[in-house]
Amino acid sequence: MCLSCAPPGAAMRCSRTACGRRCVAFGPARVPPRPHSSTRHGHDSCYAERPSLAHSQGTQPSGGDTTREGALEASPADPEPELVNVLVVDDRRADLTAIRAVLELPGYNVITAGSGGEALRVLFEHDFAVILLDVNMPGMDGFEIAAAIKQRERSRLTPIVFLTAEGVDLKRLYRAYSVGAIDYLEKPADPDVVRAKVAVFADLYRKELKLRRQALTLQEAERRERALERAELQLVAERRYRNLAESIPEIVWTATPDGQLDYCNRRWREYTGMEFEATRGHGFLKAIHVADAAEARRRWLDCVAHPGPYTAECRLRRADGQYRYHLCRAVPECDAEGRVLAWLGTFADFHDLKQAIGARDEFMAMASHELRTPLTALKLRLQSMQRSSPPGEALRTKLDGAMRQTGRLERLIDNLLDVSRITTGVLELRLEHFDACVLVREVAERFATDAERANVTIELVLPPSLDVSWDRVRVDQALGNLLSNALRYRERGPVRMALSSSASSAHLSVEGGSPIAPATLPQLFERFGRTSGIRSHGGLGVGLFLTRQIAEAHGGGIALTSPDGVPVFSLDLPLHAPATAPEETIGDAEESGGVA
Repeated sequence: MCLSCAPPGAAMRCSRTACGRRCVAFGPARVPPRPHSSTRHGHDSCYAERPSLAHSQGTQPSGGDTTREGALEASPADPEPELVNVLVVDDRRADLTAIRAVLELPGYNVITAGSGGEALRVLFEHDFAVILLDVNMPGMDGFEIAAAIKQRERSRLTPIVFLTAEGVDLKRLYRAYSVGAIDYLEKPADPDVVRAKVAVFADLYRKELKLRRQALTLQEAERRERALERAELQLVAERRYRNLAESIPEIVWTATPDGQLDYCNRRWREYTGMEFEATRGHGFLKAIHVADAAEARRRWLDCVAHPGPYTAECRLRRADGQYRYHLCRAVPECDAEGRVLAWLGTFADFHDLKQAIGARDEFMAMASHELRTPLTALKLRLQSMQRSSPPGEALRTKLDGAMRQTGRLERLIDNLLDVSRITTGVLELRLEHFDACVLVREVAERFATDAERANVTIELVLPPSLDVSWDRVRVDQALGNLLSNALRYRERGPVRMALSSSASSAHLSVEGGSPIAPATLPQLFERFGRTSGIRSHGGLGVGLFLTRQIAEAHGGGIALTSPDGVPVFSLDLPLHAPATAPEETIGDAEESGGVA
């Protein structure tokens, strides 16, 4: 039976015995019938010179066709299906055209590729519902292409249908399935079968896309719901914070990450009389005293550029025009990555406290000066009595005790005077060149009587000599404070004083005394700070404070270590102190404290 007499879509064999090859057409034949003649009838007359898909061109049924092929097409009344991509890979252009003609139905976007490399490039650009892949191709064959497709995460689940014109054997079939094929069709394939298989995979792909979109929609809905919940929680928290900020008596403000003030509470408006709009940005600086505004602005901008806690003292103008001292503090609010989200700040009025501290310091300075006058006269009288006619042994003992107590009282008054000088920033250094070893020996000799009375030995570890440029009186005072503490708080063993040096600095250490509790370390070198009660050992608690100030004025520092539980105070000073002490080391009236 030839094409001219075959029903549409039938698989045919030529009626002539000379033609034993299959003559299969994709759908109804649209070629004119060829007459049966002995001269033309042969392998040419049955269009089966080589099994191919070339006969599939023009296979679309007519409008009134009621075959399966027509039944597979979408009804005009049905909604148009969603467009999906179908990839056809074949090295024969005629077969690509035939397959494209078979799949020219609504909902398909057929993309063709003539080689494995072209197919892989297309797969980088599109996702496909199904891939129709020819097995026998030059270069990369179908199996190699399929293996490459399955190795890519994006396309490893894409169904692959193999097409072959060389028949199907078990070996090829097993290999096809081993590389991930879904089906294996022999060319020339039935158009209805091709459409049916592609339709199944396309429908599955559309359902998968629908599920993905639904999942994305659900995720987006959940994300929006969570965002709404976070916004509501943030609104509640912000409202609670604002209510709290409005109710407290302190001035509270917030600023943007770049330092622009964007909120101030009711207390600010009541105190300064400034409305918020006048305060926004850097407008708050207008309420700061002109003498403090420039420094406050500089320090604030520097803190914004290098985020960290901000502290400053300034005078704020009250609504009645009076200026009062306020302590301004601000901290950055950061996210998990450390980025600044906002600044939270306060202004605290400490004007009365500052005045009280000033009055205290003034009283201390005045009292120290007034006490020195009678003390100096008393000391001179006692020295005169010691130089007069030799007294009895009992009287000499009493005079020696009176002189020791007078010396102690003199040192206490000197310490109070020094604290006053440090508070007002007028501690001056008078540098001179001398041998530091001689100074250490002099301090040790001055405390020899105290060490003997306490049944303690003073050990010295010194180099032969060490030339330095220091304020001799001040360093003597610092070493005296350290040695006095070591003798007063001694519990066991000798007190050791050591001196060593490096290329540019000297290291002075005093080892001895009782163990120091870790809880007392933060205030150890602060003004009037103590490690024990005043009744146990006495003292004003300014010795270590003055020692630290003297060390810092020389450009050095003081440290405490406790090897084997015995405290060791170490002074590190440059061999040649700067001619003028840095201002920041001469004491800070509001941040410094003292010790034993």
